[in-house]
Amino acid sequence: MNKLIILPFLLASACLDTTDDTASVDQASTGEQGLHGAPEHLHFARGARPTGGGGGTSSPLMTSHGGTVLTSNSTHAIFWGTTWSTNPGDKITGMDSFFSGFGGSTYAKASTEYSGTNGQITASSTYTGHTLDATAAPGKALSTASAVAEACKIANNNPDPSGVYFIFTDTGAGHVNYCAWHSWGTCSNGAAIQVAYMPNIDGLAGCDPGGASNGHSQGLTALASVTAHELSEAITDPRGAGWFDSSGAENGDKCAWTFPSTDQNFGSSTWHLQGEWSNAAYTAGTGYPNSSGQAGCLPR
Repeated sequence: MNKLIILPFLLASACLDTTDDTASVDQASTGEQGLHGAPEHLHFARGARPTGGGGGTSSPLMTSHGGTVLTSNSTHAIFWGTTWSTNPGDKITGMDSFFSGFGGSTYAKASTEYSGTNGQITASSTYTGHTLDATAAPGKALSTASAVAEACKIANNNPDPSGVYFIFTDTGAGHVNYCAWHSWGTCSNGAAIQVAYMPNIDGLAGCDPGGASNGHSQGLTALASVTAHELSEAITDPRGAGWFDSSGAENGDKCAWTFPSTDQNFGSSTWHLQGEWSNAAYTAGTGYPNSSGQAGCLPR
């Protein structure tokens, strides 16, 4: 369940700071212990650890842990930082296209076999657009609490309970040891919210999916790959009691840094995206192999 994208050239002990730039716990080292708010779910980089999940003699299948899923979802992008208004490149328009095309896609359908206490996941996903927060983003990594606070501010403390709020900062990820994470929390009025933190990963080898750019910049191609991973995990495990395997790996973790034979069409745009785990495909032997050789990844 914890998804840490480790950049091979960075120290594993890099500290993450809160929005007031004071020292906080090393979240990468302590995992879910000692954090304020909900734990981050961090995504390991290519080669940082086995990414297949369910290795050894234990079953590779994910199981439900008695919680909810996002039966349908909405997404909202928050672009936080002073440079988004002066030098956005292709990222804002690109992520608009990505999120607008996600609903109903073959990629979204890869998660529809799973259900929670609130029902069955569908491929329905509605993009509510983006918000530009032109204030200076924190100079260092967001904590869960600061990500939740930013998303609640943008949502006016009235978030969509089935929404996932993606916070794209212009802060470079070179000083931390991951590429992205998803988590959850509550606004000051108690409203539940799901968030994902997406720092600037331009040019970072540990975050680069490789493969075809499909006309996108390297930075946008990398962002889309980790965004697809985090969104699929937020859908199947939005609040830590959804679907993951006996090692804690969520559906994105189990297929991390493995790719289907064809890129994914989201309406008018095409993306090079990591696969997502399917229990049904593994059982039927119809998926493609993850890094552990388990043929359960979709879309094929």
